[in-house]
Amino acid sequence: MIPRWVRIAVYAVCLAHTLGGSAWAETYRIGVLAFRGADHALKSWAPTAEALSHAIDGAKFEIVPLPLAALRRSVAENDVAFVFTNSGQYVALESEYGISRLVTLKTTFGRKIRNVFGAVIFTRTDRTEISTLADLRGKSLAAVKRRAFGGFQMAWRELKAAGIDPFVDLGQVKFLGLPQDGIVFAVRDGEMDAGTVRTDVLETMANEDAIKLADFRILNPQKVPGHDILLSTRLYPEWPFAAMPETPSELAEKVAIALLSLPADSPAVLATGYAGWTVPLDYKPVHDMFRELEVGPYARGEIIFSEFLEQHWEWALFAFVLLVLLALHGIRTEYLVQRRTRQLSDTNQELEHEITERHRAEERARQHEHELAHVSRVSVFDEMTSGLAHELRQPLTAIRNYVEGGIRRLDQHSPGDDLRPALEQIGEQAQRAGQIISRVRGYMQKRQPKRQAVNINHAIQEAAALIRQDAKAHGVDVHIMLSDGLPQVTCDLIEIEQLVINLAKNAIDAMAAPDVSERTLMISTMDCTDGVCIEVSDTGPGLGDNDPQAMWEPFHTRKPEGLGLGLAICRTIVESHGGRIWAEPGATSGARLIFELPQRTEASDGPAD
Repeated sequence: MIPRWVRIAVYAVCLAHTLGGSAWAETYRIGVLAFRGADHALKSWAPTAEALSHAIDGAKFEIVPLPLAALRRSVAENDVAFVFTNSGQYVALESEYGISRLVTLKTTFGRKIRNVFGAVIFTRTDRTEISTLADLRGKSLAAVKRRAFGGFQMAWRELKAAGIDPFVDLGQVKFLGLPQDGIVFAVRDGEMDAGTVRTDVLETMANEDAIKLADFRILNPQKVPGHDILLSTRLYPEWPFAAMPETPSELAEKVAIALLSLPADSPAVLATGYAGWTVPLDYKPVHDMFRELEVGPYARGEIIFSEFLEQHWEWALFAFVLLVLLALHGIRTEYLVQRRTRQLSDTNQELEHEITERHRAEERARQHEHELAHVSRVSVFDEMTSGLAHELRQPLTAIRNYVEGGIRRLDQHSPGDDLRPALEQIGEQAQRAGQIISRVRGYMQKRQPKRQAVNINHAIQEAAALIRQDAKAHGVDVHIMLSDGLPQVTCDLIEIEQLVINLAKNAIDAMAAPDVSERTLMISTMDCTDGVCIEVSDTGPGLGDNDPQAMWEPFHTRKPEGLGLGLAICRTIVESHGGRIWAEPGATSGARLIFELPQRTEASDGPAD
């Protein structure tokens, strides 16, 4: 005897088979572009989903009507198994997400069947001033959206061919979205000057008594043999039915066979208003159009804010909520600030003290700058007087020797007594001139250097602050690179800062040449074997063919207005500190001036000699 539970199971299987196997069928969602609205899409394509469910065992199909952006988002999120959309969006989704076409739609109008379509650009019949595409300059145009294939991009290509940029030459391009019926009504009611929709929309609406074709004029009309339709653009392959990459290939093959097997007079085909399906066509014309318009897979990366907002509205909503929260936080903060105003008023005395200290710091900085300027002047005059003393000492000494010799000869030969006083006066005046020069040089050297332990990085920062304004005026970028952990050096802070300023100003002047394109001044410190090295480098014309040693000599200069004492002063300062200075060409351009100072020792502490 057969057990009771077995009989129940057999009855259940028979019942499920009788009902078409839907109890264990897996549901597959078909995303359909609802170009005339969700209700129209469901009415047109639900019978097709039902026919596929009956034709393929173990599978149930469901129509999901979606606008452009939502359909793209469903593909990105792998929320559908199959896609039925316009040719333009198919090409974009194929390139980005790898969907593959299974069949192509066949359409019919009257008694003719075709598998291509285009777009219509139209205006009202009574708009006599608009008869060509060129007449649309300054006028308004209604379309679906920027990425709509038949709802805008086809018309865009024809406008471009006519020399019209819709985003520049038209008065307004208004995207009304789906369904496309709204575009037709907007032109009919005079809200827009012209509109564009895919082919068959006007004829279908006229057949439904929604409009009268006599109320509209077709712009840029096209006559294509074998295609008796209202047309303004080139023809493109009809909409494809495509499968997602994750959809099983066996299921996709069964769906393609089932669609191709649907008779033209079947309820599923008749409900769509089309003629059925054919093998997948070549969509190269769509690629050609996208390449010409630089959109879709051939876009240059431009982002349209409205499309971004439509595709990522969740993030936009999150950003809006965040901004609201920030605004509320700002209001609360403002309230707290007002409540604490009295507390802040109690700190006025402290602020006044800080202002006073700041003024004192500024005064110290100005005094520091004056001292640097004084050192510069003293150094220049010191070098000049040293040169003069060196040059004049020899002729003065010769004069004195000649005079003394003349006096001796007079003593020997005694030619006359009246010559002796004159020669004695010459000797005295020559001696006096030497004394005057010595006194002037001593006066100029009356400032005693203040040698002390110095943090060289601090000195570089102080010097850099004084030359930044001059560098900015000459368009020079100043970069400071200071090494950490450098030993202290015993030096005169003012002289070292003046040394850095002199080298930096020389570099700025060198980069002022008109043929210097990059102007960068780099001041850096580093640890050397015997002390600390400071480097001042520039991107100027460099050292040229000049002798690197001659540049340190007094009165040697390449500047028409220069005295040639700056680098000589620099060498004097470095050598007086027991250091050395030299020049090297830059790595790629310009020059590097480097000087080394010995590190601080216990014996070097205290004032200089």
